[in-house]
Amino acid sequence: MGERLAKEVKKFVIEFCPGANLDKLSFIGFSLGGLIARASFPHLEHLQNKFYTFISLSSPHLGYMYNSNKLFETGMWFLKKWNKSKCLAQLSMTDGATIEQSYLFKMSTMVGLGWFENVVLVCSN
Repeated sequence: MGERLAKEVKKFVIEFCPGANLDKLSFIGFSLGGLIARASFPHLEHLQNKFYTFISLSSPHLGYMYNSNKLFETGMWFLKKWNKSKCLAQLSMTDGATIEQSYLFKMSTMVGLGWFENVVLVCSN
């Protein structure tokens, strides 16, 4: 999803901001949208000097690995088994043999957040 967002951003910039008309580029993401935006940043490296503000609202940047609610854990287990959702496996960090091989862990090492002048992450447990 991050690659697709990056393609849309590139297309928008080409169509509506030709030449040097793009001054600043900001992103606002809610819930999973914050993670999708972060996943797009490495694919937009050529625009990094235009990155200005990234606001993430209620995005699970740490995944759902350490939830202590048994009802939530049971629901996640059921949905992962029934739906075979890649996204849920990534959010629960069970998409790799180890935590270090999970996508969320790998995303924490990706470039992108450091390119912004302002980063605002608003969330709660």
